[in-house]
Formats: sequence, structure tokens, C-alpha cells
Amino acid sequence: MKNLKNIVGILAITFIAFISCTKEYDTPTVKTIPIGTVKTIAEVRALYVPGEEVKVTQDISVYGVVTADESTGNLYKESYMQDETGALYLRFTSTSSLYIGDSIRVNLKGAKIYKYNQMLQIDSLHADNNIYKIKTQQYRTPDVVTFSELNSDKESYQGKLVQINNVYFKQGGKGFTFADGTNKVDVSWGLQNLNGDTLDVRTSGYANFANDTLPSGFGSFIGTVAQYNSGLQLIIRNPTELSLNGKIPVLTVKDFNDASITSGGWTSKMIVGTYNWSVSTLGGGSYAMMSNYNAGNTDSEAWLISPANDFSLTAQPTLEFRNAWKYTGAALQLMISTNYDGTSAPSTATWIDISTSATWSTGNFVWTGSGIIDLTAYKQPSVYIAFKYTGSNLDGSTWEIDDIKILK
Repeated sequence: MKNLKNIVGILAITFIAFISCTKEYDTPTVKTIPIGTVKTIAEVRALYVPGEEVKVTQDISVYGVVTADESTGNLYKESYMQDETGALYLRFTSTSSLYIGDSIRVNLKGAKIYKYNQMLQIDSLHADNNIYKIKTQQYRTPDVVTFSELNSDKESYQGKLVQINNVYFKQGGKGFTFADGTNKVDVSWGLQNLNGDTLDVRTSGYANFANDTLPSGFGSFIGTVAQYNSGLQLIIRNPTELSLNGKIPVLTVKDFNDASITSGGWTSKMIVGTYNWSVSTLGGGSYAMMSNYNAGNTDSEAWLISPANDFSLTAQPTLEFRNAWKYTGAALQLMISTNYDGTSAPSTATWIDISTSATWSTGNFVWTGSGIIDLTAYKQPSVYIAFKYTGSNLDGSTWEIDDIKILK
């Protein structure tokens, strides 16, 4: 019993000694990132000196939202951020752990600002020392732009998140992949609009979608704008943002350069009189011309009619053309039909006059573009478009038509 008491006493003394000797650790200091002078992204971009590498030596903070990150592997130690004044391409010394939608403050002290192949970049950033994350899931809506808008102001669009509608991959549907994920080789493919203009879409061989097949359809593209020398490149954030599964429209052009009024399935119908549509080269170029005057006016009615157009699967069918006219007479009419058979007299079908949807020349043979005429109201499998000329024995204008473009 005496030994048991001694043992208990020894344990008690040991426990008290242990408690009294336990070290009290200091609360770790929370790392702070100074704010310093606050600038917008546009003001930060203005710090760049052409041909030089600018080293930031002061505390300068810029706020924005992350619009592209490294999560798919298409970027490595890189991110993009944007505010209301512009965008910045950020390069880090290691992976940044930033995600799309992160609202951040970037202290630029120690960073380098320069251009590489004409792309402005903020280099040598450290994720812990330069980045302060404020909020998450602050997603930014892409700017809807066209190719021409991007190319007309490359500098201001650098790094921006954009959406481009009515485009498709030129090599889509042919078994090609975004990049070579097996050999880790970057690849660029042409994204094309309906005018035939293209922009390169560059994908890293390390992207987790590198071996995915290029989409084969038509629709919208969402990505980030980069620049390489004099040209622009588009970077995919995530292939799930590409809505390229629609029918690729076909653009048909009737320009009369082959000197034929009826090539391509077009027909001309002389209903009244002895004059009909023909190809003229007077004044240079080739175009369709109709006039009821030859040493005197005669009653005339003549139609220039397109082949059947299938608009049933076209997202937004359109028409445009150029026109010119002179002399007194009835205005040319732009007509459309969904029940014409393609061969009979126009009177056998129902025609709708859509002349008011076009922009017509002011006369004196001044060539004028019609503008893009929306034909969405006629999304049917057999649609005919026609130009109807009318003249009398008292007067009649001379009308000229060229560069008829039908998107179907």
C-alpha cells in the first residue's frame, strides 16, 4: 500500500511539472499585402514604356476579377484579370491557385511590365506575396464582339474575355483534335466567320482537352484574347463554353462575273414587253441590268428569280446585295415566295413585297449596299427571292443589281 501511494505521488508531481513546463506558442502573424497607390487596369497598362522592361518598385495595387485560370491546363503559371477599364495578362513564378470568378487585389511591387511578341504582360508575380483574394464566384460576362472589332483595336482587347457569335472551326468535323496531347504539342486552328475571316485558336498540348475532337458545328465561341506579333490568338477557358453544334450556313454569291444571268440556278422571266434582265459591263465590272428603254419606252415586267433556298435549319438566314438606278420610273421591288415552283410564271405563286427591308440607291447610278436583310421569318425548305422590274410606255428606270449574297 505504501508503495502504491508513493507511485501515485510521483505521477502527480510529474504531471504538475509537465503542465508548468508546457511552452506557450505565439499566435502566428497574418501576412499582410500593402495597398499603396491604387490604379485601374488601364492605368497599369499605361505604365508600360515601349521597348523597355519596367520594374515596379513601389506598392501599387490593382483590383479586378479573374477571367481565365490554370484549371484545364491550357494555361500554366498564368491567369487573366479584368476590370471595367481593360484586362491584364498575369505571369507567376509558380502556380497561382486562382480561379475564374475570384475577385482579387494585385500588389505589383517587384513585378515586371513588358511586351513579349506585342502582348503586354505582368511578369514575376508571386501568388502569396502579390495576390490578395477578396471574394469568389464574381463571374464576368464576356463582351460580345466581331472579328472586325477585335482586329481594329487589338491593344484594347488584349486579355479580355469575349464571345464571338456565328463562327465555326474551318477544320471542324474532320477528326482533328484541339492539340496534340500525346506529344504535348501546342496547335492552332482557324475559327471562321461567315465573311471568310479567320482568327487562330491556340491550345496547349498540356490542356486536359487537348485530345478532344474539334467541334463540327456553327455557333458561339467564348475565350480570352491574346496577341502574337501582329495577329490575335484566342484561348479557350473551357471547351464546355463553346456552343458550336448548329448547322453551318452556306453563303451563296451571285456576282455575274461569269457573264451569265442564269448561272447558279437563277432564272429571268419576261412577263410583259420585249426586254429582260441581262448582264452588262458598261462602266466597268459585271452586273445584272434591266431597262425598258431603247429609243422609246414600252410596257415591261421582268423578274430576276433566285433558285430555291432551304432556310429550314438556318439559324438566321440573310440577304444582301448592291443596287443602282437612274431615270424616272417605277421602283424596283424585292419579292419573296415560299410556294413558287421555280419554273412557272411568277403569277402562279404568292409573293410578298419586302422592298422596305432594303436600302436602295438614291439614283444617278450611285451604287448602294442594301444592308443585311433578315429572312428569319421565312425559315422554310423552299424559299425564292426575286427582283421585279416594272416600266410603262411613258417612263422606266434603268436598274442594276450586283453581288447578291444569300446566307442559308
